[in-house]
Amino acid sequence: MLPRWARIGLITFLAIVVALATVVVVRVATRTPAIPLGATAVEDLLPGSCLEEAGRDLDEYTVVPCQDDHPQQVFAVAELELTPDVYTLVDEAIGMFGDEVCDRYLEYRLFLLADLDRGDYEVYAIAVPSVDDYAAGRTDALCAIAPLDGGTMTGDLHRPMP
Repeated sequence: MLPRWARIGLITFLAIVVALATVVVVRVATRTPAIPLGATAVEDLLPGSCLEEAGRDLDEYTVVPCQDDHPQQVFAVAELELTPDVYTLVDEAIGMFGDEVCDRYLEYRLFLLADLDRGDYEVYAIAVPSVDDYAAGRTDALCAIAPLDGGTMTGDLHRPMP
């Protein structure tokens, strides 16, 4: 039998551990936005959205539950802002830069589950701003991941960053 002071210390320690675990769970739950399902305009997609369509340049996608088969998933927002004199701004250059940013996210396993086999997936930018959109201040795109073989996947590959 433990002395009274040890029991009080153990109970206090356990109460602190439970309180900290509760704080962590609440913070994660409140920082991860609920992803609405159904038809969604491309500019309203959120990281974690599993998409029913495989296209890269659609104006609207259908967001489905990730446990259903889907050909791609949005996993991050790619900031594409550059100094204006770095590149000649043409739509293709912005898209290629977006693809490279997304590829780095896969390479460093940012926003994705760490145990992905990189050789099984491709990443690319969708919702890439046009030159006019970029000039108007919209400088971000979305990163999507898809099976390299063009098939579908089941499950959520997105990992929110803390």
